[in-house]
Amino acid sequence: MTKILEAWRNLSSNGRRGVIGGGIATLAIALVGAVVIAGGGDSKKPVPTTVPKTTTTAAVTTTTEPETGTIAPLTGLRVEDEALVQRPALAIKVDNLDAPRESAVPQSGLSNADVVFEEIVEGNITRFLAIFHSHPAGTVGPVRSARTTDLMILPQFGKTLLGWSGGNEGVTAAVRGHEAIVDLGHDRATAAYHRDSSRRAPHNLYVDADSLWTKAPEGLTPPTPIFGYRRTGEPSPPNAVAAQGVDIVWGGGVSAPVSWRWDTKVRMYLRNQRGRAHIDAATQTQIAAKNVVVMVTEYGQSPADARSPEAHPIGSGELYVYTNGRVIHGSWVRPDVNKPALLVDDDKQIIRLSPGQTWIELPRPGNATNVP
Repeated sequence: MTKILEAWRNLSSNGRRGVIGGGIATLAIALVGAVVIAGGGDSKKPVPTTVPKTTTTAAVTTTTEPETGTIAPLTGLRVEDEALVQRPALAIKVDNLDAPRESAVPQSGLSNADVVFEEIVEGNITRFLAIFHSHPAGTVGPVRSARTTDLMILPQFGKTLLGWSGGNEGVTAAVRGHEAIVDLGHDRATAAYHRDSSRRAPHNLYVDADSLWTKAPEGLTPPTPIFGYRRTGEPSPPNAVAAQGVDIVWGGGVSAPVSWRWDTKVRMYLRNQRGRAHIDAATQTQIAAKNVVVMVTEYGQSPADARSPEAHPIGSGELYVYTNGRVIHGSWVRPDVNKPALLVDDDKQIIRLSPGQTWIELPRPGNATNVP
């Protein structure tokens, strides 16, 4: 880990931006070498796990990229309305309890996010941290509480607006005192939130996400890119192997197994949860993504709540990137909480994604299975 930090710190700010964009292969070699020395994942295949084999599909919403416009930093796609990409990032915590007798599914608004993180919380349930930036967000929810994991994810987007529903005293104090977060939760921006009486509490709190941008302090800047992207027509690298997708389990309990499958017709990965199509209630279409980035992550105990697991997305770990119908194995390296992870393959080259929405999955070691 020391070698990773030294290699990163020796770069200028411009150099770091170049690495994230994929322009400095020599540093990638140094960083991957450090990961190998530190024992970072060198396995070519995930550990098999038991997951549901049946999945279903539904209608999928696709978007057409305009021919001209500013490139959105978090998707790599052109956007006609430049004002959208000049605003700060907006993060919203979204519920994902999905059990037979109690559920937050279907959620609303996830399809409008630029990037979505999926992290483990109590009982091996997962929760989403959806990052909105280059599209109107609409109504998003159900909104739930934050976790200390979020404090290690959000700084890479610069000073970020956060929509959430509160938390225990330790988490609440940590969020409100964090220099990278603007608190626009239910207690601070109450008028933007409402309860859906047709749904069971606490899975019924929603937010008019677009209104939260109107409450942003002056002077906030947009996020910088966290991925590099392939150019139009650029082929996948030679070490990208054809794959149907990935199956992920979260550790038992009331957790909901997830599968992503490549659809050749829409050229996107379709999300299934508990063996059925995962639907966005706002669009009544199946959740889909251009990229699924599986960052195998160690978890510890949250200092704010002994019952709550805390992901450790700082350091390094094994990586599977699903893009363009293929999987690329490698390592993620993130020595600085204020910077995004560097994604490098087993050949020590920067991994470039397909322009579009990306989901970042944070499973524990051994809980993701590649589906060839």
